Amino acid sequence: MLCRAICLLALVLTLAACRPPPDGAGAAARLPPGVTVEIALDAEPRVATVPVNITITRDGAPLAGATVTVTGDMTHAGMIPVVAAATELAPGRYRADAFAFDMVGDWFITAEARLPNGERAVAVKMVRVERVAP
Repeated sequence: MLCRAICLLALVLTLAACRPPPDGAGAAARLPPGVTVEIALDAEPRVATVPVNITITRDGAPLAGATVTVTGDMTHAGMIPVVAAATELAPGRYRADAFAFDMVGDWFITAEARLPNGERAVAVKMVRVERVAP
């Protein structure tokens, strides 16, 4: 009976440890205090150019003047990352128009912002690029 309880406990702990983190909260997400970085796509992820919108705030107020780079990586090895610079549309609103998914599969999009005071903010969003019928 004790052996079953220990095995069950080990199984529960293993499954809990394997649960993915909430969106944007992975180990790669690093944000200075009070800063939020949100990543949104203009359209459903597909093999095509899909602009990426980034919203950056500090304590709820738009954060202007950041330098933002958007990088797309697949969850498997062997592909070259997609990298696009984002331009500032308005205070706290940035857009990478040239971002293009080049393969079907699971991707993680990383938005890295160098803030005006030199701080670095990084957020990650997981997406699945599906095959689209012609």
